[in-house]
Amino acid sequence: MTIPTRPSGVKLLAVLWILLGVLSLLGGVALTVFSLHLPEMFPGRVFAARSMLTGVVLVAVAVISFGLAYGSWKGKAWSWIASLAFALFGIVFSVFSLFITPGLGELIGLIIYLLIVYYLMQPRVQSFFGKGAMASAS
Repeated sequence: MTIPTRPSGVKLLAVLWILLGVLSLLGGVALTVFSLHLPEMFPGRVFAARSMLTGVVLVAVAVISFGLAYGSWKGKAWSWIASLAFALFGIVFSVFSLFITPGLGELIGLIIYLLIVYYLMQPRVQSFFGKGAMASAS
């Protein structure tokens, strides 16, 4: 059985997942720490609870992103499925965000997630992850 070589785009995808993980982790930790001081700054705990929940969700996104980076680098089949699902969720979230607060960041995010889905559907990439027609022919 021949092991397909890692496509350059998969390397870039792994780096993107790592970048998303680092940014999410930094944001999540900062927001969580900041939310501990919100009750002192603003009366009422609504801000603190919401900020704490958002921080925890961002840390969870970071953990998922690091896992996707590892799986993408190693060519794990589960990583292809999870990356596709995560990118599709990102598309839905970006479109939703564009309707609520249209901006350049939301548009760039949407374009990146669309490119990730397009790239993951390429036969050579699917083959690297053990998916598609090329993988079953090997």
